[in-house]
Formats: sequence, C-alpha cells, structure tokens
Amino acid sequence: MLRHGTLWGSVLGLLGLCGVARIVAAPIPADPPPPAASPIESWRKALDQTCDVAFQNRSLKEVLDELKERAKMPIHLDPLVMNFGINPHEPSINIELKQVKLRDALHRILAPYNLRYALTREGIVISSEDLVISRQLRQRVKIHCEGTPFTQVIQQLAAETGANLVVDPRLKERGQQAITLKLDDVPLESAVRLLAELADLRALRLNNILFITSLERAERLRADADGPVPSGPPSPGNIPQVPVGVPGIGFGGFGGGGIGGGIVVPGFPGIEPGVPPSDADQPSPDKKNDNKNPKDKEAVSPSKQGGK
Repeated sequence: MLRHGTLWGSVLGLLGLCGVARIVAAPIPADPPPPAASPIESWRKALDQTCDVAFQNRSLKEVLDELKERAKMPIHLDPLVMNFGINPHEPSINIELKQVKLRDALHRILAPYNLRYALTREGIVISSEDLVISRQLRQRVKIHCEGTPFTQVIQQLAAETGANLVVDPRLKERGQQAITLKLDDVPLESAVRLLAELADLRALRLNNILFITSLERAERLRADADGPVPSGPPSPGNIPQVPVGVPGIGFGGFGGGGIGGGIVVPGFPGIEPGVPPSDADQPSPDKKNDNKNPKDKEAVSPSKQGGK
C-alpha cells in the first residue's frame, strides 16, 4: 500500500512538473506595434535627411521628379507658375551641394524662381509664397470632438495638415479647456478661428502661422498680424521677377494633375495682351495735322497757294 501511494505521488509530481513547464513555456504576448507614422510625419523625416545634390543643365521638372523619387513623397508644382514666366522644361539648373538636408536643397533650387514650398496632406506643393500659404491654410478638414482639450484638438489638426498651428504656451490651463464641436468639410483656418472663439481665445495669422493666444495679447499683436487668407479663388499675388526660364510655355503636371502645352502670355497690371487700342485712343486726321510743324502747315495752306 505504501508502494502504491509512493507511485501515485511520483506520477502526480511528474504531472505537476509538466504543468509548471507548460506555464513557463507559454509565450509572452508581444507588445502591440507602435502606430504607423502619418504621411506628413514621414515626409518631414524625409526632408530632414542629409544628402548630396548635384544637377547640371537640368530642368526644374526633371529635378523635382528626381527628388520625388529619392524622397518617396509626392511633389506638386502649381500650374499657375507658368503665369510667372517660368518654363519648367528649360535646362537651366546647375547646382552642387554636399551633405545638406533635403529641405535646404529644395529651398536653394527654388530660390532663383522665387518659389516656395509647403507640406499639405497632398504632399509638397510648390508655388508663389501667397499661393502656398493659401493652399496650406485652406485645406478642408473635419472636427468631431466632445470634451477634448483645446490644445489637443489643435495639435491633431497640425499633424493632419502640416500647417503651423501654434498655441501660446503662456495660456497654460486655459489651453486645456474642454471643446465640443462637430464640423465637416471646412477650411482649416476657419476651423481654427472657431475653435479659438469657443475657448475664449483668438487666432492670428502671422504669414504662414496661425497663432492662438489670449484676447489681450491678440489685441497687442493685431497691428503686426496678417488678415485671413482670401476665401475666393487664389490669385498669384505679386508676379515674381524670374531671372531664368522662357515665358509662356505650357507644361504637363506631375504628382497628379496638370495641363497641356500651349502659348501663354503673362499678364501685367493694366495691360491686356493682344487687345488693339480703341478708336478713342486713335488720333483723328485733324489731330494728326495739328501735330505737324507749323511751317509744314503753312506750306500746304490753300490761301497761300491761291496767293501764289
């Protein structure tokens, strides 16, 4: 009887050890993978990469196409640049840079054309400074928040759009006010201004920055601030003085969208290309004779001829 008890004890002991072994050998659940970076965050990192840039006798389109492939991000050249007298197909770029950030290289490449770039949800957009700001701050957004801290809502919008949205750090607890709001398909700048109003704050535009601060500080800064981005169709603003390129040559878009080739005459304030002067602007025959030399008029005067 003792031997059987000892035998069963040994069996149970072995089973217990197996159970312990099974518990020890059980796989430990892996930590969930970190959330994937947003496209804009990935593009920011790409712009911060250090690289060598060397282009000889290349066109703007060729250069931007190569940078787009190198950085793996969409780059859109605004078709309106041809109204600035820019020919993106002309081989006029000669540049060599060593160990520079891609964002700095892009600035150097665009500088002779007086063009700027900005990050948006579509990728990098390139145009005049005014048009770039308009494209960035007029991106369409939606807001569905309920009791969300104000600063968190603004940070989320900045991450989604690539825009420079700055909440004054001196607001402290005032920047943590709970916001409940639902908006669909509204311009980014309008959404930020409304959010600031709900938090009893003010949003000011300083070039391409929307700065949210207190009513008192906003009043002091108002004289230095820019007005809201125009709500109508974007205008090119001041026509850049471009030292390179042949004006008036159409081009195909890249990175999505584009227009076909064709001759385009750049417009200038007060001048309509190809419009002949009106009859009112043409001098009458009498006025033409009046402009003659008095001696010439005297020579053809009928009274003088009759006297002769």
